[in-house]
Amino acid sequence: MREFRYPLRSVIGDYVRAGVGLSVGLGVLASVPPSPAIVIVFGGLTALFLVFGLRTVERHIGRVEVGDEGIRSIGLTTRTLPWAALTGLKLRYYGTRRQRSRGEGGGFLQLTLKGAGVSVTLESSIEGFTYIAWRAAKAAHDNNVALDPASAGNLLDIGVDADGEQPGPLAHRL
Repeated sequence: MREFRYPLRSVIGDYVRAGVGLSVGLGVLASVPPSPAIVIVFGGLTALFLVFGLRTVERHIGRVEVGDEGIRSIGLTTRTLPWAALTGLKLRYYGTRRQRSRGEGGGFLQLTLKGAGVSVTLESSIEGFTYIAWRAAKAAHDNNVALDPASAGNLLDIGVDADGEQPGPLAHRL
């Protein structure tokens, strides 16, 4: 069983964004005379940044275990997905086409695995992302799960071959 985490350097920016958003929202709510429009707009923004901050904390304190039997995401909640039950795999790239076509950084990948009523979503900033994607791709291959063209292409872009005995090196900077 291998264990992976999101390192602090990968979530520090999200902590800063959540803190600034909460500070601005709460600052406006505390310093401006309340009106329905102010409370709705800035109360809503404050709530969104609070949820974003909590999700960042969950990612930072959580861990992901990957073994021969399946994958387990442990955080505020625990989700376990046996490889034999995997029915869906999506690997999406988020960033601009320009960044990707030039091989520039700035974008990130998001891996979503589904099966047995469970969904596990991971971002490429987690340590061991290529290994996790390779293990999931092997399970999808073994379970005859059809991959959409974007997911198949993204797996190849990061050097993942489901038929390979081990994951390849990351082919492109994310």
